[in-house]
Amino acid sequence: MRRKTIFSIVATLLPFAAFAQTEAVDITAAFIRNGVVIEDLKVVQISDIVLIRGETNDKKKAIAASRIATTLGYQRVANLIVIRDDASDDAAIEYTGGRQLELERELAGCRFRVVSTLGVIRLTGSVHSEPQSDLAVAILTRIDGVKAVHPELLLR
Repeated sequence: MRRKTIFSIVATLLPFAAFAQTEAVDITAAFIRNGVVIEDLKVVQISDIVLIRGETNDKKKAIAASRIATTLGYQRVANLIVIRDDASDDAAIEYTGGRQLELERELAGCRFRVVSTLGVIRLTGSVHSEPQSDLAVAILTRIDGVKAVHPELLLR
């Protein structure tokens, strides 16, 4: 009889356990203190689940964030970190940069080659004057994702 009573008490209280915590608790600071370096990092705990969000181009950093969650004692971890493909970002930068240089009237007759590596552009080619070189660099600097421009242009 005692087993039935305990079972009925547990069965009655069980549905309430699902509602133990409904609000997200921000625990981002704990992850930063433990060495997680991810862009736009946001870590929240809802009940016994930890959600990790952010962006990186390094898959190892995303995996390390999950390991740190386990080290901190969290068993249920949802790693929602977006791993960017920098190769496609660089391809977009190269295309956009080359196209914008082609369309600029003040750069007519100049030749350019735009190569981007992780957002750092190496600009080669030839220009007719120093102001054209400066203009080309200024155009490329304004493109989203560009971190730096290294011009290696010849004056002709």
